[in-house]
Amino acid sequence: MSTVLEPRGGHDWDAAIRRHDRRVYLSVLALGLSPDRAREVSQAAWTRLIEQHAKGAFEELELPGLAIRQARFLAFNELKRTRVEARVLAAVPEPAPVPDVERIASGRQEVEQVLAALATCTPTARKVFGIVYATPGGTAALAASQMGLSLQRVRQILCETRAHIRRAMEVTP
Repeated sequence: MSTVLEPRGGHDWDAAIRRHDRRVYLSVLALGLSPDRAREVSQAAWTRLIEQHAKGAFEELELPGLAIRQARFLAFNELKRTRVEARVLAAVPEPAPVPDVERIASGRQEVEQVLAALATCTPTARKVFGIVYATPGGTAALAASQMGLSLQRVRQILCETRAHIRRAMEVTP
């Protein structure tokens, strides 16, 4: 059942809203808005209609039809705005994670400690260590063939060098 309000005439907005608000709310809710957002949109529609009616914008005001149209118009604008915002946000790349400065500093300090410990090793140990760990695809067998040492001797040198580095790292805070 519809209600017709005369322009600037005697009317009861509270009664009209009580009578038709559920239909206006459900028409907006059916568009996919959350219940809270649908409630806000339907209230905004009623507010706009009351303001327009007070200004004399309508010769005749048929409810709930006009209220439903107003609420759906606001809801469609809301949905369109949120879709545009979602597309804009999707187009903006996520900021690169901020590097952990303390971890970087700690890593650099550890590298410096390893290099200092390595500097105290024999030239042969440094060269074997470099071939195995600093050369891409480096292996103990490659170091043995390049250095003219047995594979067993290269493994022994590596074991001694790693133990020396571990001891140096334990001593240095």
